[in-house]
Amino acid sequence: EQSMCLAVQAPNVIVMDCKPDPRRYTFDHVADINTTQEAVFGAVGKKIIESCVGGYNGTIFAYGQTGSGKTFTMLGPLDDGDDFRHELRGVIPRSFEYLFNLISREQEKRGDAVEFVTRCSFLEIYNEQIFDLLDTASTGLHLRENIKKGVFVDGLIEQNVTSAIEAHQVLSAGWVNRRVASTSMNRESSRSHAVFTLTIESKEKKGGVMNIRCSQLNLVDLAGSERQKDTHTAGVRLKEAGSINKSLSALGNVIMALVDIAHGKTRHVPYRDSKLSFLLRDSLGGNAKTYIIANVHPGSKCFGETLSTLNFARRAKMIK
Repeated sequence: EQSMCLAVQAPNVIVMDCKPDPRRYTFDHVADINTTQEAVFGAVGKKIIESCVGGYNGTIFAYGQTGSGKTFTMLGPLDDGDDFRHELRGVIPRSFEYLFNLISREQEKRGDAVEFVTRCSFLEIYNEQIFDLLDTASTGLHLRENIKKGVFVDGLIEQNVTSAIEAHQVLSAGWVNRRVASTSMNRESSRSHAVFTLTIESKEKKGGVMNIRCSQLNLVDLAGSERQKDTHTAGVRLKEAGSINKSLSALGNVIMALVDIAHGKTRHVPYRDSKLSFLLRDSLGGNAKTYIIANVHPGSKCFGETLSTLNFARRAKMIK
């Protein structure tokens, strides 16, 4: 039995057992070990999906060290093959279900006046290279930007989906490719960021004019955030560690810059410092909504990493 370094004190307060004085952190929501997957989705998913249907960009990402439960939170248990319908399914499959429920409600309410088109893509960022998980032959793809689309991945496959079941199928296909790549190419999944993006387009006719609204929802399973203390890391692993540290610290720097701006400072936001932060640019700043799930391990042996994750989340909470 290992000792614990964390205690949930209230639905939004977590306490870290530090010496000499415990540290108290307040967040929007703290989920203890008895929290159901449904409750986690209720806390992070519903509002952001409602605002995406209303035309805003949104991002939900899980941040934390390897083994803290990020993939379980975002996808669910992976030992059931590709069944994303079971009770323990995570934020991503539940997002599909909620999104398509909202769309069908809107269509029932407004009939032919509104038409929704939903597309999805699934990519992985590994060693600062972008791979399309829906195209096994894809090699490093490039990020581009233009006025119309903002930041996008050139050549990335986008599949039209008309139901949660179809979106589940795309997720399953991509997830299998992620696993295959992780065994055949040493691309271990906890060493890469996976980004599933839903693009929601609504066309509405008002007084003979067609209004088109387009928004994106990014669902992100980040690589493990642990610092590579192990000096014996060499070769491939060293390169992976460097890339992960680069992209997560770039994400942290973007968040710090956005916090400064929220407090009235004028400063440059270094989105281009990593593929991940540049890809998420249009969903982190401006009128976008972002939910960060900070996954922590309560065991004392993870004290340092847990402290670092909680501090990251506390900084991020200051963005207005």
